[in-house]
Amino acid sequence: MKRHILARLTCCVGALASFLPAVAWAGNTATAPKGVFVLDFSYMDATVNQGYNNSRDVVSLIEPIDRFEPGGGKQGTITAKPAVVYNLFVSQLLFGVTDDLTVAIGAPLVRQTDIDPKLGWTPGIYQPQLGRPYSEDDFWQWAKSMGQKKPTRWVGNQNAMADVVLGGRWRLPRNDFLKRAGIQSAVALQFALPTGRDPDPEELVAAGTTVWDLHNYGDVEAHLAVERPVLVDGVQRFNAGIDLAYSYLRTRTFDTPTGAKNPLLLTFSPYAGKTYELNPGDFFHVTGLVEFAPLLGPTWATFVSGGKLETAQKFPPLLNLMASYTWTHVDQSDWKSESKVWDWGREKLWRPGDKNTIRLQADVSLLRMGLPVQLYAAYRNQEWIHGKNTRASNVAIAGLKLILKFWK
Repeated sequence: MKRHILARLTCCVGALASFLPAVAWAGNTATAPKGVFVLDFSYMDATVNQGYNNSRDVVSLIEPIDRFEPGGGKQGTITAKPAVVYNLFVSQLLFGVTDDLTVAIGAPLVRQTDIDPKLGWTPGIYQPQLGRPYSEDDFWQWAKSMGQKKPTRWVGNQNAMADVVLGGRWRLPRNDFLKRAGIQSAVALQFALPTGRDPDPEELVAAGTTVWDLHNYGDVEAHLAVERPVLVDGVQRFNAGIDLAYSYLRTRTFDTPTGAKNPLLLTFSPYAGKTYELNPGDFFHVTGLVEFAPLLGPTWATFVSGGKLETAQKFPPLLNLMASYTWTHVDQSDWKSESKVWDWGREKLWRPGDKNTIRLQADVSLLRMGLPVQLYAAYRNQEWIHGKNTRASNVAIAGLKLILKFWK
């Protein structure tokens, strides 16, 4: 049976977004003021239960798998509609080196991963020795007699680190034309450290916490963003922008399953070799966003503004709303083992494709009222617009930012 039954497909939920959030607004060119620290804590609930084929039709995360009697006819077809849930807690620390340069570190902690395979069965041909086709119970009893248990719900990755990210954003200098046009731009660069874990190759239902498993950010990622904010009395009330990004994913080496735990379903090393290499393929992203601040909120002179009302009046509005759309192109994967047939069985499941992501977010800033706190909630969806040869993840996010400064 092909390894794609669960282990490398259902885990890729794309749970994490960029690790360089805006300090005052959700745009892609904002930076922390000089000397300011921002502590950002967020909880993410990411789910995936469907994917898209080459025709953009909705499909299960795994293909139906035909099973045959040794030397005989078709026993039946294993079907599955797996559902995957990742719960993550992400801690980020940002620091404004200058007003235009922010550095950051993001540490994503996977609290738990839950995979329910939801297996089904379609009977095959008439079996003379049984006097009927194999039922689902017949098949798994037969598999059990050969040392193969039926896959059940898997829960793992409790409090496991994903790949930690280091990054920086630099808001580019503006010439006279850009200043008159009100356009600002920024570049960002981030690197993922290999702190995540790979899934156990011998487990039939399992998931990892690496960049490849989360399938949303790269080992190295570069951004170029351009925005046109609209200020009213020195306060941003509207913003529109575009962000271009490229994600590089490195080639990685995995142990090939030997069948130690699943002899019928995961015995691949005799012909695929002890290890295999995977080049996941890179990503290219284009994001367009709009922001609107409908509520300015009360404004008081407090210690946050140094007791100055005019300073407080330039703080972010109480409520800011953001909507964005991201188109992501995913390159062809490249698997290398001692079996070209085995390689193609995986490559055809990770062919070139794309994702379409819509993100909605609301930010509440309490700076104007004297609290250096920002709250935010977001929802990210990849099902409303179908993709191609990719898996759709939906993510609910709730977060808190603390804005701190320890010296003048």
